[in-house]
Amino acid sequence: MTGSLQSLVLDQLLLDQGSAIWVDAHGHGTTQPLTRITPSMRVLDRIHIARAFTPWQHQSLVEDLADELTDETTIAVLPAVDWFYRSEDLPRGDDERMLSTASDRIEPLAERFEILVLLTLQTDDTLTALIHNIADQMIRCEQTQFGPRFAGDEHKTLVYPLENGLVQTTLAYWKRILANRHPAVVDADVSSEVSVNGAY
Repeated sequence: MTGSLQSLVLDQLLLDQGSAIWVDAHGHGTTQPLTRITPSMRVLDRIHIARAFTPWQHQSLVEDLADELTDETTIAVLPAVDWFYRSEDLPRGDDERMLSTASDRIEPLAERFEILVLLTLQTDDTLTALIHNIADQMIRCEQTQFGPRFAGDEHKTLVYPLENGLVQTTLAYWKRILANRHPAVVDADVSSEVSVNGAY
């Protein structure tokens, strides 16, 4: 999924001109994918990355996260938030307890600071069920032959940009086009919003 996460963060920063605080896990905050897809290196100056190397360091970074947010911060990014808590170094039961503590610290951030909080999961299982409880929206991402496909309650990939400048479209995309041009032919609940040169 490397590339998809970075794209979401960069898109948000380009839209709102704010900054990002990134608590990294499992190497998602490396510069190579960010520099490969950014339209301007100046955008990268607005991404502040802290890296942990153990579950205890990650726990400490999450605990200090609220103190690092500023008026310019518009998004907090915590990729693979569960990754460190799957370590064999943790005593039995500490995985769930530590992830629960991290979850309790993350949950109020969006409302208290009025920012987006973007979490990703390394594995979706019983350990990460409590992360589902704090999420306002869940977006699933899967790799396809045309690129990443995002799907959620309010989001769906409709257009896949191809390397040759063309795009691969979906039937849902054309249903929206039809709804916009000939509304009497299509169900009323189809949104007429269509992204131009975007992948949603």
